[in-house]
Amino acid sequence: MDVRTASVLRVLAVQATLVSAAIHLIEGVPNLLVYLPLGSFADPRPYLFVPSALLLVALATTIVRGARHRRLYSLTAGILLAYSAGYAWWHLTDHGGLVPSHEVTNPVGEVLAHLASDPVALVAFAAQAGGAACLLALFIGDPDLPANGDRSGDPASATTADE
Repeated sequence: MDVRTASVLRVLAVQATLVSAAIHLIEGVPNLLVYLPLGSFADPRPYLFVPSALLLVALATTIVRGARHRRLYSLTAGILLAYSAGYAWWHLTDHGGLVPSHEVTNPVGEVLAHLASDPVALVAFAAQAGGAACLLALFIGDPDLPANGDRSGDPASATTADE
């Protein structure tokens, strides 16, 4: 992968990450403000959406500020993919059960039907998939990744010219 492609992928990944984070904050903060004072855990999503979306904002900021690490790319992609898996789980288990409580003969069709009826969720799902794809491509081929074992900035891993 060349430097220009990596730069484009970083921009796309950061944009998709921020879109997903914004949607999860918009969905999570109002509900968190209702549930938190009541101490209610009837809907666990706000408790998960808000901290994870804030973490996504921090991770995207770190990428924009020049960090180039596989752990950073994989953590960000992992959160985006966890959102997508969580969406599927939520809708296949009748909104929060551990196992499906209704007969689901076509799980993919069920999730697609929910996405088709909710344009905001569709945008979030597309952003998550696109962002994760860009981040995983960077994980594999970013030319700016530090060499194996190099922690860039870690004085313990720095070598001197004498060695």
